[in-house]
Amino acid sequence: MNGFLTEQDAKAIADLHPEVFGAIVPWVREAARAGNWIRAEKFANLAASLRVAGLCEVLQEILDSDAAGLNKEDLVDILGEIREVDAVACLFRVAEKSVSEDAPAYWLCQKVISSLGEIGTPEAYECIREMTAQSWPDIVRWHAAVEVGIEDELGFDESHMLR
Repeated sequence: MNGFLTEQDAKAIADLHPEVFGAIVPWVREAARAGNWIRAEKFANLAASLRVAGLCEVLQEILDSDAAGLNKEDLVDILGEIREVDAVACLFRVAEKSVSEDAPAYWLCQKVISSLGEIGTPEAYECIREMTAQSWPDIVRWHAAVEVGIEDELGFDESHMLR
């Protein structure tokens, strides 16, 4: 598996190796324990394309571990892509933990907001609304407000925010 993995690629892999459905989540976990983030992400992307059961739990374990060298943005994206409702609290924790280190663009917080929006449950939207509070940096507040459609209500000037 090199580069971008399409759903068609994932299906072809699964057709050739049907055992992947039962093995992929343990492979993600094993790669994460070894700190092999490239392998863990590749397996996670394959598991996401195949909608393999158990992926949400292992990705939450990894995100909650605060492991060094981990590209959290990709895992946050995957949880949004597969619309894992059980990941809402974990995603919000990722944003809370990262906000002090994510400046100035707050990319990880933006990914969390986007993934919560993709999940789209009332709980996910409530977390996004919490990120519009004054305690969050303005850029995070603005992205959260845009996601839930209240940016005008909060008085944000889009031209100023996009500078």
